Amino acid sequence: ATFVIVIIVSSDWEIDHTDNVSIARDVAADLMSDCERIAKKSLTGKTKNITTKTAMQVIESLVECAEGKVAKEIDVANEEVLFQERIRTTMGDHWENYTCADKNMTMTEPKDQTVFFDRKSGKRLSVDVMLDRPASKIHVIRNFITKAECDAMELAAQPRLHAATVADDKGGSRLSDNRKAKQAGISVPWGEEAQGHPIAVLSRRVYDYTNFATGQNIEHHGQEDLMSIQYVGRGDVEAPDRYMPHCDGDCKGQPHRDGGRFATMVMYCVVPEIGGATNFKNSAVHVKPEVGTATFFSYMDNDGKTDKGFTEHSGCPVIKGEKKIVTQWVRKGVDKDNRWDSWNTLGIKYDAMGD
Repeated sequence: ATFVIVIIVSSDWEIDHTDNVSIARDVAADLMSDCERIAKKSLTGKTKNITTKTAMQVIESLVECAEGKVAKEIDVANEEVLFQERIRTTMGDHWENYTCADKNMTMTEPKDQTVFFDRKSGKRLSVDVMLDRPASKIHVIRNFITKAECDAMELAAQPRLHAATVADDKGGSRLSDNRKAKQAGISVPWGEEAQGHPIAVLSRRVYDYTNFATGQNIEHHGQEDLMSIQYVGRGDVEAPDRYMPHCDGDCKGQPHRDGGRFATMVMYCVVPEIGGATNFKNSAVHVKPEVGTATFFSYMDNDGKTDKGFTEHSGCPVIKGEKKIVTQWVRKGVDKDNRWDSWNTLGIKYDAMGD
C-alpha cells in the first residue's frame, strides 16, 4: 500500500497533519454532512410532531443519500486504481525486457528477513522476504534443496523428459513458443518417507514451508507431481530456452477456484553461467538463481481472493550453461478423492462438465 503523509507548519506554528487516513475521514465527513443537511431539510416544520413513519422516511433518505455518494466515490477510486494498474503493468513490461537482457543484473535486495525451521533436518533456513502482501508473497529460501535431492529428481526424470507445454483455451495443454524447456513429472514415493527417501523428504519440506508462509493447512493428498524442468543455453539465439511472463494460477483478483493452484515453489539444482533468472516484472523483483536456493511465491489471501498480477513471473532466457529446477505447484481444495487432475486447465471439474 502507498501512504501519503503531509505536515504543514504555518507561520504562527500551527501544525496541520494530513495522511491517507485523515483524507478518507474528511471525505466521509463531507459525504455525511451533505446527507445530513438533506435529512434536516425534510424535517423542517415537523419537529413537534414526528411520527414513526416520518422518522423511518428520514432514515431511508439519509441511507439512500449516503449509498449514492459512496457509490460515486467508489467509482472514482476504482477508475484511479485501474489507471495506476495499467501504468504499473506497462512499466513492468519495460522492466522485464531490461532485466532479462542485462547479463550483469544483480538480485533484488530483500525487504525483510525471517527464518524457517525445517523439522525433518532440524536446520534453520534463512529466508529473504522480497514481497509481502496478503495475496502476493515472494520469498527466497537459502539451502532449501540438497544435492542428494536434486540428484534423485534428475535420475527419476531422465527417461521421462519431454517438451514442456502450456495450458490452452480448451482445458488442455499445448506446445508454445512462450515456453521452451524439457520437463518430467515425478510421483512422490510417500510410502518411503519414513525411510528417508530424498524425493519424499523434499516434498514434505515444500508443504511444511507452504503452511509456514501462508498460514494454510495444506496436505500432500491429491497434489500435483513434483516437476523436473531443464533448460539448455544455446547462445543469443532467436528462440532460447525460457518461459515468458505468466501466472501459475488466477492473478486478476478474483475469488480462488476450488482445486486451483495458490502457491509455487521453484528449487534450483543447476544454474547457468548466463541467464535463467526468475523475474517478477510487476513487483520489480529479480531473483538470480543459486544452487540449493528456492523461490516461493503465493497468490491467494486468507479470504480466498487471488493476486492482482504481482506474482506474474518469467524464466529469463538461458544463454550459456544449463538450468535445472524442481517445481511444485501447490493447490487448495484437493484431497484423496479430488485429485489435481479432476480439474481441467481452465479450472473446471470434469464431473461437472456432463457429457
